[in-house]
Amino acid sequence: MGKINLPGEILNKETFKTLPAKEKEEYMNNLIRTLLQLNPEGITITQIKEATNFTYSTIWHHLEVLNCTAQANKISRGNLDVYYPTGSYSSLNDYKRNKATYEVGLVKNNENRLISIREKRENRLGNYIVCRGVEVPLELANELITALTKAKKADEKEKSRK
Repeated sequence: MGKINLPGEILNKETFKTLPAKEKEEYMNNLIRTLLQLNPEGITITQIKEATNFTYSTIWHHLEVLNCTAQANKISRGNLDVYYPTGSYSSLNDYKRNKATYEVGLVKNNENRLISIREKRENRLGNYIVCRGVEVPLELANELITALTKAKKADEKEKSRK
């Protein structure tokens, strides 16, 4: 794996250090998402570190957050973790509950078609960010509907006993 495609401007380390903590977090998440989109063939932490001079642990943390919230995919190849963008995303519906918005969408990439469910919450800067997410293969949709229906019926049955 060689050089990676970079966005037009990246903050230097000194400027980045002057940002407030929440702005640093948002900046890094946006930068990592942009890097993933610019490098659909996959990128590694080492490639990002060499191109940006951010620390390995900072890059790893933000990539793992994106992976755990269904905003990036990670494939391990032996000792090497390669991160990929999820693919093209189209939102199908939003559901608001208390202070959260649950977004259901469809993800298409070269290998899969996936159902994506993401929980978004407003951060301190007033932006909605994904804080949890899951992607499941689209071919499991009918089985998921059956399982969700069973869960709802079991909950209703439990409530009626009380």
